[in-house]
Amino acid sequence: MNQPQLYSLTSAELKVVISDFGARLISAQYQGKELIYGPKSPDKIFADDCYCGAICGRVANRIAGGQFQMPDGRSYQLPINNGNNHLHGGLSGYSDKIWQLIKQSESEITLSYSSPDGEENYPGAIEIVATYRLIGNRLSLCMQASSDTDSIINLTNHVYWNLSGESDICQHILEVAADRFTPINDNIPTGEILPVADSPFDLRSPVILGDRIGQDKTLPLGYDDNYCLPSIQQPQVKLRISGCQLSLWTDAPGLQVYTGYYLPDCFGGVALEAQSYPDSPNQPLFPSILIEAGKAYERNIVWEIQ
Repeated sequence: MNQPQLYSLTSAELKVVISDFGARLISAQYQGKELIYGPKSPDKIFADDCYCGAICGRVANRIAGGQFQMPDGRSYQLPINNGNNHLHGGLSGYSDKIWQLIKQSESEITLSYSSPDGEENYPGAIEIVATYRLIGNRLSLCMQASSDTDSIINLTNHVYWNLSGESDICQHILEVAADRFTPINDNIPTGEILPVADSPFDLRSPVILGDRIGQDKTLPLGYDDNYCLPSIQQPQVKLRISGCQLSLWTDAPGLQVYTGYYLPDCFGGVALEAQSYPDSPNQPLFPSILIEAGKAYERNIVWEIQ
């Protein structure tokens, strides 16, 4: 496989680096400070196994036992790569592919990937186009896809944020405008959708992460949990540290908050993964991730730094 290529986007406020390996968001520098955790050089990016900055798919997050059934009754067994489950597209998901450069300018880059029928045992050939666009202090990502047959899809970006440059994100303040979450058992949703009120999962008011992760007995490994997001009229997520704030908007129904317990540097960054709910194909109460043949799929994420 070719070595990853790096491409830069620049504005007066931000400098961003994108790689064609996994269409990864590698770096975001604001006022001379690096805001993203993870490898920066091509050889280390290629060796990364934590999905740092990558677009994950065909289905991001977990599918219980790697098994799902299509509405027509066809059953599929996907590779198992996370305990007993399928995670982030399998043994070699979109995060591990070299994407094709379609176009690039100072403020925009478009990459594409063609996922063949049967890749990681998913049905259907899917064409994906991802466009990163930088305007001022806002970076956006638009992920579009189409399939030649009915299939499932759930794309996200898996960037880890660390706004301080310190060794961990424990002093970061996180706020998520979600009043419900999907509880889990052994990393797989139980199928319930519960209120966050009166629980350590309540992030509706600003929380210093270090007051929760590794401290609350419910969260010995920190957060790795899905939140049910409201509409996109206001930022659904705010992450801040002294002198810097990240705001996030998305049209995704869910947000996986993962505080990076298993990173090489424990709690070294926090992933705010805008996506559909985990194990959606097996949970009838969750939003569907079905993509119909010939129908367009689109997922949007906007990050604003100030």
